[in-house]
Amino acid sequence: MSEQAVKPYRIVIEWTNTEDFFFSCDYKVSGDDARETATKPLQTHWFPHVTRAMGNVLKKLRREHITFPLFLLSLAFEHRHLLREIDELLRALHTHLGNQQGHGSYRCFIRNNKEQTVAGS
Repeated sequence: MSEQAVKPYRIVIEWTNTEDFFFSCDYKVSGDDARETATKPLQTHWFPHVTRAMGNVLKKLRREHITFPLFLLSLAFEHRHLLREIDELLRALHTHLGNQQGHGSYRCFIRNNKEQTVAGS
């Protein structure tokens, strides 16, 4: 029997009271219908550009006002940093997935402030 790679099937974003958020990705072996998830110990990443962009997503979800031209201008100037942070998050996720053989969940805390500790984990 050949070993199959695990595949992500659900991503969840859970915001804290700030723009910081928990990112989780559930995965399983293709064709596996298991619903239980084994959770890896929580990691923390400092991604100020991602938290700022996702904070704007949260505001739009809540129908709060954002200054859209300033948001676009910010993205134009900071897109390299934003893409680097997203790439770093995906590398961490793929490294975790590469070491798994069954179903489970990858979970981490994304924060804007480098000095902040994880709350509500």
